[in-house]
Amino acid sequence: MYCPSCGSDNPEHANNCTSCGGSLSAPPDPRMGHQVSSVGGPVPTYLVPSILVTIFCCQVFGIVAIVFSAIAMGKNSSADYAGAQASAAKAKMWCWLGFGIGLTAIIVYIAFMILMGLAAGAASTP
Repeated sequence: MYCPSCGSDNPEHANNCTSCGGSLSAPPDPRMGHQVSSVGGPVPTYLVPSILVTIFCCQVFGIVAIVFSAIAMGKNSSADYAGAQASAAKAKMWCWLGFGIGLTAIIVYIAFMILMGLAAGAASTP
């Protein structure tokens, strides 16, 4: 069992930490500067959706999503799972923004082309 205050390994039956003496059942004191991650392993990085958004929807937002995905991959490889989760959440947000803006632009373009076709057809009839 790991101590939530200092992070040292302790026996499973221990009530107090053998290194710092802190309680193993109490949450860590935020004033101590220790952060305990609720994420236990690697998190998804959203790299593939970021690439697809870059290619098909909106390049600007897709590139930003790729950057955050790469940061999340780096943090996953260095076992900083809380940081990886934060970067992956930003990558996911930028993916959805890029997808939404790209989809809106495509719909507006199609509507504009239909209206122009109707206007051209109306202008050519005598």
